[in-house]
Parts: sequence; structure tokens; C-alpha cells
Amino acid sequence: MMNIIKKISFLILVTFSLNLWAEANPELWPFVKEKMFQDRPIIEAGFVKLSGPKRASSGAQVPVKLELSAPDGVTIKHVFLIIDANPTQHAATYFLSEKMQEVDISTRIRMETDSFVRAVAEDDKGNLYMSFQEIRASGGCSGYMDVHDPELTADLGKILIKAKDDFLVTRIKHPNFTGLQRDLDSGGYIPEWIVKDMIYMNDNEVILAVHNKISISQDPYLKVRLPKGVIGDVVLNAIDTKGNQFSKDIKI
Repeated sequence: MMNIIKKISFLILVTFSLNLWAEANPELWPFVKEKMFQDRPIIEAGFVKLSGPKRASSGAQVPVKLELSAPDGVTIKHVFLIIDANPTQHAATYFLSEKMQEVDISTRIRMETDSFVRAVAEDDKGNLYMSFQEIRASGGCSGYMDVHDPELTADLGKILIKAKDDFLVTRIKHPNFTGLQRDLDSGGYIPEWIVKDMIYMNDNEVILAVHNKISISQDPYLKVRLPKGVIGDVVLNAIDTKGNQFSKDIKI
């Protein structure tokens, strides 16, 4: 009964946030935290930094940046990207290799309404560390779309990739339908269809793996600082929720 009451309370808070609040609702976080991390303590740590615009020009393409520099004796295994007020709060998980403990990652997210956006890092001992920022944005997860627009699926899975100044920049051509958008013709919901996994490899080793959910923008974008010592071919392998596989490599 208590769990049902908590779920109802959370839905009421989300609805209130989507419709009435003029700014991000801090009361959502305790419910999101309990759902994802139960009663585990989370430290607001200076070595983790999540940043983005105070107000985004488009809720469908909100740029955010994750920076992390693990201190001596700490090995970060995962970083969770969270958007408190989105219909699905968990936006992505970044799985870090031992080589990738100095992190500089930029991506683009969808935001349905003003919200706190958070990065929660987990180390190999299960400790949690957090950084967050309030961002003003709206309408990025739902709305109407022309599902028959050929531009949405033209060059499906085409990967643009370039390396410059120690950074690798990738973009995958994909509509990334959230499952919450309505078809202009039928008025029904367009089924969810997203790029769910992205794996970056070098010399047969995984540098970075990313598991995405529906809050990642159309044509998923990622800019990542490569670990020191990475030379030779870097390969990006990706797969979407229909099982389509995409791959591209570049020589560093």
C-alpha cells in the first residue's frame, strides 16, 4: 500500500511540474532517487560536474556536458544521466573503462519541461557521487511528428565521426522516437525506436559503452575526450531497439 501511495504522489508531482511550475521542481528528486538508488547515500562531489544552458533554445536538443576526474583511490564504473521531470527520468548510463577516469563527454538530450538534470557516478565500491543543474526547456519528449517524413529515416544509421584535439565526435542518423510522440496522420503514438547501445573500442578493448534511453535526442550526438595513449583505429558499434546494427571506425 505504501508503494502505491508513493507512486501516486510521484505522478501527481510530475503532472504538477509539467503543467503549473514555471521552474524546476526540487520535490521530484526524492522520489526519483528512491526509485533508482533506494536509500543509498549520495555525495555532492566536486570531481563530478554536470553543466548545460540555464535556458535551452529547444527542448528536443538540449546540450549537456559531463566532466569527471576521479581522485586517487577512486575508480568510477558508471555514470547515470538523470532528468527529474521527464516521463522517463533515467536518460543514459555511461560505462567507464579503467582508461577512462578523466571524463569530458558532451551529448544532447530531450526535456519535456523545466527540470534538474543530474549526473550520478558510482565507483567500484558502490559509493555514489552527484552533480546537478537546473535547466529551463520544454516539449522535447512528446508533441506531434510526421512519421512518414522520409527525412527522418533517410541514411538511417549513417555515422558521422571525426577526431580533433583529443576529442572524438560522433553523430548517428536516427529518428530516436520516444514512444510519447503522436503521429500527425493517425493521432496515435509512434512506437519507441531509439539507438540503445553505443560502444567505442580501441585495440579490441572497450573504451566507453553507453546505454541510452528515450531522453537522448534525435540523431544521437556524443563528443568525448579520448583517453591518453589511444592510437590506431577507434570503432563505434551501435544497435537500435529494432536490432539494426551500425558501425564506423576512424584512425587516430
